[in-house]
Amino acid sequence: MEGNIKYYRRLLGLYFEYIRRKTVLKNLPVRLWIELTSHCNLRCVMCPNKDLSPDKKGYMDFEVFKKLVDEAQEYIFDVSLLHRGESLLHPEFVKFLNYVTQYKWRTKLHTNGTVLTKGISKEIIKAGLYRISFSFDGYTPKTYEKIRVGAKFDEVVENIRNLLILKKEMKAKYPIVAIELIDFPNSEISDLEKRKKFLKNFEGFNVELVIKKVHNWAGYMKLKGKKIKFTPCTFLWHGIIVLWNGRAMPCSQDFFEYYPLENIKDMSLKEIWNGERLVNLRKKHVNKNIADLETCNNCDRVWRKTFMGIPTEYLFDLLRGKMP
Repeated sequence: MEGNIKYYRRLLGLYFEYIRRKTVLKNLPVRLWIELTSHCNLRCVMCPNKDLSPDKKGYMDFEVFKKLVDEAQEYIFDVSLLHRGESLLHPEFVKFLNYVTQYKWRTKLHTNGTVLTKGISKEIIKAGLYRISFSFDGYTPKTYEKIRVGAKFDEVVENIRNLLILKKEMKAKYPIVAIELIDFPNSEISDLEKRKKFLKNFEGFNVELVIKKVHNWAGYMKLKGKKIKFTPCTFLWHGIIVLWNGRAMPCSQDFFEYYPLENIKDMSLKEIWNGERLVNLRKKHVNKNIADLETCNNCDRVWRKTFMGIPTEYLFDLLRGKMP
């Protein structure tokens, strides 16, 4: 209860700083993404990862991770072990997981599920991971394997089922298990019969089904649609990302590191939060001066419907403190 009060108090503080267009913030971020690795074993059609250059591929060192987590636990409420790669590929994933879950925040993992073994599933449950979500963009093997290139439908379904079975056997409350699907143009996501058949794979278990709107990954995907009204990106006022090499980033859409911030090896996350580069980026958004920002200028996230500055698709989840 006390944690929820602190979360909403800080969220409200950040919101007021956002609508007042403050660029140097008194409130610290509430959400953190940590990229354990940028390596991935799939080549999904919409994902920019497959075009990352070799110099942008690597694994986070544990000492970097420890430094970040020890500092961030003072003010972060929500940490996600993901960004551009498949976190389960990190050879020390379990060590990282056990360290981060010792702190009282919501730790989340997003995975493609292809390398999720029974052993790792058991460690995830034992560690008390708050939420695990699986990328699963089709109800049938044909659709899924066409999008998630390199993955096998039946194998991933089995991996998810094994996790759910272990969770029930261990009488564990967590992790919350979610299956996420992106509603691509002309996709089968709205086909209720196929959905019903797909969900039978997880009958008898508590599983969330999350349907996400497709977005253009900062221009990487060419999608039809018109710009509605520019709104400064809310992410710059509430969250931050740290890559495997310690480099902080301002946005989850910046896959190719067009606008890197400082490195946590050299500065604290608090200093980076109000550092010169992030403050200047906020100023550019406030002044609607993003033409020279390749990621921001091509991103459809700043042109979507909002309510009082907050994207309407996330409003309800944000208020409940249950952002995916």
